[in-house]
Amino acid sequence: MIRIVLTGGGTGGHLFPLVAVARKIVELARTGDYGEAEIYYLGPGLFLESSLEREEINFHYTVLITGKWRRYVSFKNFIDLFKISIGFIQALWKVWKIMPDVIFSKGGYGSVATVLAGWLYQIPTILHESDSAPGFANRLLAPFATFIAVSFNEAAQYFPSNKTYFTGEAIRDAFFAPPKPEKEHALLHLTTKKPIILILGGSQGAQKINNIILDILPNLLEMVEVIHQTGDENNNSVFNESRVVLEGVTGAELISYHPVNFLVEPEYVAAMHSADIVISRSGAGSIFEIAASGRASILIPITDSPNDHARRNAYIFKDDGRAEIIEEANLTPNLMLSVIASILNNPEKKKKMEQRARAFATPEAAKLIAQALLNLILR
Repeated sequence: MIRIVLTGGGTGGHLFPLVAVARKIVELARTGDYGEAEIYYLGPGLFLESSLEREEINFHYTVLITGKWRRYVSFKNFIDLFKISIGFIQALWKVWKIMPDVIFSKGGYGSVATVLAGWLYQIPTILHESDSAPGFANRLLAPFATFIAVSFNEAAQYFPSNKTYFTGEAIRDAFFAPPKPEKEHALLHLTTKKPIILILGGSQGAQKINNIILDILPNLLEMVEVIHQTGDENNNSVFNESRVVLEGVTGAELISYHPVNFLVEPEYVAAMHSADIVISRSGAGSIFEIAASGRASILIPITDSPNDHARRNAYIFKDDGRAEIIEEANLTPNLMLSVIASILNNPEKKKKMEQRARAFATPEAAKLIAQALLNLILR
């Protein structure tokens, strides 16, 4: 029995690559000479714990108390110092109790305590950076990592060259599978023959994207069928506002709008496969899922991301015509409708976006990381 600890932040952007790697670890361990793999997660409050409960692997998780250091004057820093201290003590105890063979960290402030505890116990650690410009936590933890993997080549310059490798982003296998239109459309209750637009704001939703979609919704539904992931916090308000916006709309237009708080994996994969255009923030996970699915996309980078990584991710992906970008400062109803129409009304452009997006994908990333973790156990 081998034991592997996963750690990272509590959002979908951290959780889902951990799931992708965990699945590959189990798969490789069963076909190799490693025996069964026991997987543990240590970190902040999990995003969608039910996602992990559905995993058909030997999976255990412990929620640690975590604090975040803000690089500005805030009373919360004082409070979080105590949280950080308590979380580190928790991590020391849990890592000692588990005594894993190796640790895999996706970064974020929630991973710091576990990685440092592993370093003190001399447990080898692989650190993964998803974004094109690393966050504070990963830059802090880099000296304590055995190896560092990056999703974007541009991120390698921030880490020691002798232990940094390009792997790409770990994406769940289902995104690379061929679409099954009839089955996936039925799963999503899609009802028309119109083009389909999938609107995402990350796992927690994006209010500005939600607002602009509501502004253009009647016009949009004349052209397309819409799957709208609103985020848990915004779902009720978006649903209620959409009823007001669509008052008087009947027939095919009314049934062409599908708001949902969160798309769990089968529905999310089906929506990504079905979409003619994906409208999304530009987190690394979203970008690489779009690439894996080979979709045309419109990216709207968040304006206040650390190190401006969201804009950097977006413009790297946009290169060679893989996507369109609308800056938040320029986000207006007319511009959004115009950019959507410019893709839908130009089949050749849409096809090139899909082909070039697919070429950006890294289908072997999860396997490469999983194999590297297993290699560390045997060395």
